[in-house]
Amino acid sequence: MRIPKLLQTACVLAVVGVSSAAAGASGDLRESEREALLAGDVVSRPMRIESEAGSYRGGLSYSLVHAPAAAVLVALSNVDTLPQALPHTRSARLIDVRGSVARVELVQGANTSYTVRIQRVPGRPELRFWLDSSRPHDIEDVFGFFRVEPFGNGESLVTVAAVVDLGSGLTSLLFSNAVERTILSTPRQIREYVEPRALALLEAPGNSHGF
Repeated sequence: MRIPKLLQTACVLAVVGVSSAAAGASGDLRESEREALLAGDVVSRPMRIESEAGSYRGGLSYSLVHAPAAAVLVALSNVDTLPQALPHTRSARLIDVRGSVARVELVQGANTSYTVRIQRVPGRPELRFWLDSSRPHDIEDVFGFFRVEPFGNGESLVTVAAVVDLGSGLTSLLFSNAVERTILSTPRQIREYVEPRALALLEAPGNSHGF
């Protein structure tokens, strides 16, 4: 069941919670989190949301990337680089772009396929995404955002907030914990992909596979 808009908004607020400032501004990070980030760790806050609309797993996680924010955003806004920037992603295919919203079909894991709408937020270094339920999908729902902000000394603070509903049944029972771990590990995958390729990403010419 597609989550109602009002409940989706409530879930987003729950994912970010009272720590939303920490997700968006490095100056508001707790001291322990800042130390963990500087040490190269990924800081994560798991979230589980149970509602009549579904059972959601995921959370909020962030990491420092030794690359300009622009390079990270390039990697996250092109279907040629998304499979390498996101964990366990086999392929990404651009369906279309309408205004500020792109539709991208993802194949992840063994053979899980679904399409997300991705919107670049005007005036902010942020990409929001949510399930396109009008196309075939092997999961019940997913939504969240990527945020990339300068941290200082050529580094960027990458924040990923996402929750997914696998649906009811055996699939959810067996794989919900694994999916949660995958979501929370996303900043690490982004870091490992972008850091050695930052210059090439910035110099790459635009093409029809970007959005």
